[in-house]
Amino acid sequence: MQIGVRGHDYGCASAEEMARRISEAGFNCFQLALHKAIEGFAPEYGHLNPGLCKSIRTAFEARKLDVAVLGCYIDPAVRDEEKRLYDVKRFLEQIAYCKQLGSEIVATETSNCTQENRDEQYELLKDSVKRMCRQAECFGVFVGIEPVLKHTLNTPELAARLLSDIASPNLQIVLDPINLLSPENIGNQRRIIDSCFDLFGDRIVAVHAKDVVLENGVFKRCVIGQGLFDHEYFYRKLNKQRPGISVLREEAHPETAHLDLKQLKEYAKL
Repeated sequence: MQIGVRGHDYGCASAEEMARRISEAGFNCFQLALHKAIEGFAPEYGHLNPGLCKSIRTAFEARKLDVAVLGCYIDPAVRDEEKRLYDVKRFLEQIAYCKQLGSEIVATETSNCTQENRDEQYELLKDSVKRMCRQAECFGVFVGIEPVLKHTLNTPELAARLLSDIASPNLQIVLDPINLLSPENIGNQRRIIDSCFDLFGDRIVAVHAKDVVLENGVFKRCVIGQGLFDHEYFYRKLNKQRPGISVLREEAHPETAHLDLKQLKEYAKL
């Protein structure tokens, strides 16, 4: 198991400085969201080029850091057609430059969604993901889709349906199990974890790690291993089915990240 972090949880800086921060914190890989982590990089389409990508990649390679996931979190199911297609265009650009940045995965979530609009937004999501997968197939990289309870792709079952509907080997899942849980279903977390591994365990390409406690009926983030998530149950399954996978601490606090890292190293042994 490779243990990493989101780059922008360590601020926004030059590639060299960002690499130093992550490396000195003890992580060996990370998720790179360019406009959030790299100083001076704008999120608009058209800024990526081979020279820029080479300079960024060189900075991280010098610290022996792997860009496990290129985060391009867009609105692929938004009902505003102009915004959706522009966001997809940005995602396609990052697919084209993914390998030059040292990664093989470009990831996104799937837009906020109400139950009333889910069927419509699922069809929009399918159209977006089909475009993304065509590009990914051309460049030999993966599209990582992250299901989230409040988004269009909100259950393991719907994620499995998308994988079937798109039918591209380049479409994979970035799994954040906490994002499929709520105060109402936390007691059923093992059933939800089982559903993920049963339905698409062989398509999980990266994992986001975090933990939560319940305060006044609301989830609050906490140090990994100090909350309600059944890490041992999850990581026994993950290590068996997806050995060596990149696990990325999400929403890390630099001052307590060493505690997260220590705990994740223990889960890697399960």
